[in-house]
Amino acid sequence: MRIYNLIFKTIFPLIFLRSIYKSLRFGENLTRFIEKLSFYRGKKSSKAIIHIHAVSVGEVLASRKFIKEIQSRFPDHQILITCTTQTGSATIKRLYGNSVFHQYMPFDLKTCINRFLKIWKPEMTFILETEIWPNFINILNKQRRKIFLVNGRMSEKSFKKYKLILPILDGVFSKLDFTICQGIQDQKRFINLGVDKERIKQDYSFKFDSMSLSNEKKEYKDNLEKKLIICASTHEPEEKILVDAFKMLNNENSILVLAPRHPERVSKILKEIKKSGFSPSLFSKNEFKIDYSNKINLIDEIGHLEGLFSLGDIAFIGGSLIPRGGQNFLEAVRFSLPISSGKSFYNFQEIAEDLISLEILEVANSAEGIKDIWKKQLSLASDKILEKTEGYLKERQGSSSRAFEYLPL
Repeated sequence: MRIYNLIFKTIFPLIFLRSIYKSLRFGENLTRFIEKLSFYRGKKSSKAIIHIHAVSVGEVLASRKFIKEIQSRFPDHQILITCTTQTGSATIKRLYGNSVFHQYMPFDLKTCINRFLKIWKPEMTFILETEIWPNFINILNKQRRKIFLVNGRMSEKSFKKYKLILPILDGVFSKLDFTICQGIQDQKRFINLGVDKERIKQDYSFKFDSMSLSNEKKEYKDNLEKKLIICASTHEPEEKILVDAFKMLNNENSILVLAPRHPERVSKILKEIKKSGFSPSLFSKNEFKIDYSNKINLIDEIGHLEGLFSLGDIAFIGGSLIPRGGQNFLEAVRFSLPISSGKSFYNFQEIAEDLISLEILEVANSAEGIKDIWKKQLSLASDKILEKTEGYLKERQGSSSRAFEYLPL
């Protein structure tokens, strides 16, 4: 770990300044920032701690059923949930309130990690997806505290990065007590990185279970004649491509709903859309309702995707027209929407391939290609998609409960 720590200490000033900048830019109280240095001022518990680390919103939402299972199986323990993003923190507070403890995950400096573990002394730690913190895992291992990677995924891109730096990570993957991963390819990559073959299991994503926690009925749509195209979790410059596709579609009964991944970009997106000849409605200015009198609606706050998908007729999933690996397809699947995306979906590779084979998802990487998909999907019979999506989701649920059959707790 010497080389890793030397490199991390060298670049830490940049990481530190960037983190402060993001806190200030997005209006967060700087007292929250000191949590990343492991200075915690909140209340503590006399109960044994179970620590769950979920990096951001997606992981927090996906782990809901898993956390319910932990609360049920370990009623005498106190749960601590950490994350690294402001949106993740807001989601934890919204879902759990004071029923769990929450703070930001500290920087992976030995000093910060040791202080964090001295405060909390977790009996066991569950890391969600691909949050590999070398010092954190190494120190937990030395202290003989249980550490599990659950709902793990390892894209080809991430695998290549870890493989490159593996020599300086001191066998970090071999120090996991058990790993449960989402796909067969994920399993092979984790083993290749050093996870013990006897301490890894493959199961479906927790995201399938999170689908069953919400009401799946569609909300009432105020204007049944209008077709809503829900474009979720978009990144720059995807909005421009999608607006171009919408212009080419030229469907008088359709409305484009853009929900950017980072709402702080809304003012910039708004200016760009106006250059295209549209004047979008802002969701917050219309009492958080769709403005059916406007061709483009721009969602300027997080936390509304579920309701939007419930109103939608078709969906586009962002982070896929650029090399970002895509965002979660399953919310749109849950509401039986035909889906389109770009060709970059390595973060959800196996799910995307399943959806393509079932003809639920179609991919294209240009405005014209997206327009052609939308034109076809807007005329699809909804009952055919409903039958496919219901079967697909039902087959894959239950991994949050099955995890406890595998884990050596």
